Amino acid sequence: MKKFLMFFLTCLFVSVSAFAQTKTVTGKIIGSDDNLGIPASVQVKGTTKGVSADIDGNYSISVDKGQTLVISAIGYTVQEIMVGDANVIDVTLYVEAAQLSEAVVTALGITREKKALGYSVQDIKSEELLKNKTANPLNSLAGKVAGVNITQSSGAAGAGAQIILRGGTSLDESRDNQPLFVVDGIVYDNSTSVIGNTSFDGMGGVATTNSNRVMDVNPEDIENMSVLKGPAAAALYGSRAANGVIMITTKKGSEGSVSVDFSSKFSTAWVNRLPDQQSLYGRGIYQVDGTLRPDDYVVYSSWGEKLGSGVKRYNNIEDFFQTSTIFDNTVSVSGGHKNGSFYFSASNFDQKGIVPNTGYDKTTFRFNGEQKYGKLTLNVGAAYSHANTDKTLTSAGLWGSGGTGTMNQVYRWAINEDMTKYLNADGTKYIFEQY
Repeated sequence: MKKFLMFFLTCLFVSVSAFAQTKTVTGKIIGSDDNLGIPASVQVKGTTKGVSADIDGNYSISVDKGQTLVISAIGYTVQEIMVGDANVIDVTLYVEAAQLSEAVVTALGITREKKALGYSVQDIKSEELLKNKTANPLNSLAGKVAGVNITQSSGAAGAGAQIILRGGTSLDESRDNQPLFVVDGIVYDNSTSVIGNTSFDGMGGVATTNSNRVMDVNPEDIENMSVLKGPAAAALYGSRAANGVIMITTKKGSEGSVSVDFSSKFSTAWVNRLPDQQSLYGRGIYQVDGTLRPDDYVVYSSWGEKLGSGVKRYNNIEDFFQTSTIFDNTVSVSGGHKNGSFYFSASNFDQKGIVPNTGYDKTTFRFNGEQKYGKLTLNVGAAYSHANTDKTLTSAGLWGSGGTGTMNQVYRWAINEDMTKYLNADGTKYIFEQY
């Protein structure tokens, strides 16, 4: 009886072992973000058996059919795969979403973990920038990044903006203390030229309100903006980045079907508050001796003789301004596959200013392409922008104005004169009658 029992247990053990079908499974583990090998951990679920893949992602493990392999790596989502008849199992690990929010683009386009950096950097994503979309992407940073001071040159259509990180570093008038701008690895000059004869009088160094070159970038094309503060953050860019660096990364296509996106925005603006204007005195100005000045200078002043109750008064300031309209349209096409992607966009921005005959229009095109050949990745980027600004002269553009600009005369115009009547029928300048 004892011999029979031993024979039965031996047969049962052989039968179970044959049913388990232990075999060797091999394969390669790669990352979805770059298709490169990952030295991940391969564990047999429910056991202590496991191996680590080599630096190229290759692994080999003995496992029974029906068991489950658990593949994990830092920064990637864990995957579980049940072993079937296949002896080769290749695995693609996907970047964990929580890890993406902690990765920032630093100098020279290098992506690093935010917690591993030894300097201050803030990262603003596309969704945050588009919450308050303007023609100039810099204005969208206002109130979103600590230590950043953004000043728009004026409220006119096409006016640029100046950005200062942590205060100015130079008192030299030839430098505007702005950070270095890098768009997809290309340095942009965002400075505004200083021209005219009031460059050093402190009242305005330009003949008109100029735009900046960062305005050439369509905000819809921006994936994220990284603000690198201080010399340590921008050391790789040298002395040009002494005031910090703003890295702008534009969008790329993603793996999947082709996607077509269209966005359209319409907005309007108007003047809701006007300066008070006196309505007691007409055109002219009295001299020190109490007599009315007789020459053409009276055209530019509204402190002449007292107006009677029957004299018509014009609301020149209110009638001067017009309602501003803004049309902003963008269309983009993107797509990709395992080893390549593309992104193409076209946009048009058309703004009519509140000052007559002023406006700003911009047309942009952008293409980003990427193709991978093993460990080699080729990136191609091209951008085209055409902008036109209709604007008024200010400060140095007007002789003897001392920085007051064209709008100064609008506010000074006599209330008893119709400002719309400034030209004769033949197109010549209308001359006021002398008093």
